[in-house]
Amino acid sequence: MHRYLALSLLTPVSFVLSNQLFSDYEQVQGHLLAGIQLPTGYAASVFCTDVNGADGLALSESGDIYAVSEVDGCIFRIDENGRKESIADGFRNPEGIAVSGSGMIYIVEDIEKGRLIGITPSGDIEVITEGLSFPEGVAVMKDGSILITTSSLESGLIPPFLSEVMRINSEGIHSIYSSLYLWSFSDIAVDSSGIIYVCNELSGYGFISASIIQIDPSNGSWSVFCRGLQACEGICFDVNGAFPMYVVEEDTGEGSGRISIVDEEGVASVFAEGFQNLEDIVVDRSGRIFVSEDTSGKIISIRKDAHGDQ
Repeated sequence: MHRYLALSLLTPVSFVLSNQLFSDYEQVQGHLLAGIQLPTGYAASVFCTDVNGADGLALSESGDIYAVSEVDGCIFRIDENGRKESIADGFRNPEGIAVSGSGMIYIVEDIEKGRLIGITPSGDIEVITEGLSFPEGVAVMKDGSILITTSSLESGLIPPFLSEVMRINSEGIHSIYSSLYLWSFSDIAVDSSGIIYVCNELSGYGFISASIIQIDPSNGSWSVFCRGLQACEGICFDVNGAFPMYVVEEDTGEGSGRISIVDEEGVASVFAEGFQNLEDIVVDRSGRIFVSEDTSGKIISIRKDAHGDQ
């Protein structure tokens, strides 16, 4: 008999903020972050706060942001104004999250025997598969199949570490690619042509230079697509799965996170820095960039400044 955590779906509750609380909220949400270094013409501001242990981010077709609170074990839906509501809780170390075109939400639990869990648009919760080795990334392909990454890094095993990309569809679950290098797969993304890109969170440590791995799902062939980044944690493409690719480097030293952009040739350049520890990144249809800061619990928005100043 399998034992599952009791998962509760929280019904949104209407509430009224006092004038003082509302004022305090507005002063935080939307506050410009002058300490972040950005290209000319861009501005960063606080989009949402108090996402305890902010981790995975995903964007729905309707434009809502979904954010994972790894510490509290819950999922937040955040509207266009940065107001959040918890839609499900009771998860164990949730990390990766993805939303399908039909509105199905997928999350993975980054634990030794982690689960892939689905949340339907109506709020039903389903354990799709379990017994996964520290899964961190999840993505949905155009055909509806689900991709997940796993790694044995956190298991305490002696290196080399087993890292794997698995595909789940109507035929079951099977491995697309696995390695026994000193790699640990974290986030995963798929471009407009269906090619898979995976972050190596050990990149930049010691002699490990491989940062992004490229995989062809049709035959499992792979190559190192990008080198030289530090602690790659989150990855996404621009609008409609097009390049450039955006990568968050969790910690480039002393808890300082960074965003880099990678072109179609695998050449990386720094886009923004001066963050706290970063976990994930998404880009909406208007080109706004959202990143999650683990240590601060903030979701930060980066946009082009219409006035051309910071």
